[in-house]
Amino acid sequence: MNDLHSGAEAGNAVDAANTRAFLQQAVDHYPRLAVFSFTLVLPYRETLADYRSLILRFHSEVWQRTGEYSQARQQERKNSPPTLLRWIWGSTCAPECQMVLMMNLDTLAPITQPVESVMQVFSGIIRDAWRRVTDGKHEGVVGITPLVINRSAQGTFALRFGQLQVRVQGMTLPVMTARTGVIST
Repeated sequence: MNDLHSGAEAGNAVDAANTRAFLQQAVDHYPRLAVFSFTLVLPYRETLADYRSLILRFHSEVWQRTGEYSQARQQERKNSPPTLLRWIWGSTCAPECQMVLMMNLDTLAPITQPVESVMQVFSGIIRDAWRRVTDGKHEGVVGITPLVINRSAQGTFALRFGQLQVRVQGMTLPVMTARTGVIST
């Protein structure tokens, strides 16, 4: 992540088939997928465009902090491969927005390390990013549920992937998707 900068793909409304494909791409891309499901309590904004802008700023802030986390791991001589952040959220201007973030678990922790503590650390990064984009005036990340989807974990893969699908199916329609990732310069 060091010599590259981030690019946030603007959110796009998708139907059920495209949502399933988006989820499948995330699972296919990383053998160990870290998933964070949460609700953002949105501060008041005048227009839907203002809400969308706030959410995309949040995505960029999480991406920036992910890069900082990765760099710190690398400076400690720990492996931290690049990741693509995949986002799904219910697009509404309601006071709350359900959101799912999916990323490469190997960016956060190696396969040999227990993941519970690192998932809690990254949950804190998500909360801090939200406070940053709301100028510290809004404590609005509620109910973060971390989930690990491991393709090689026989017996639990289908259960975990099913939990992810249920969470996404419960979102307010239309559902939006975006990717925040690495762009070579």
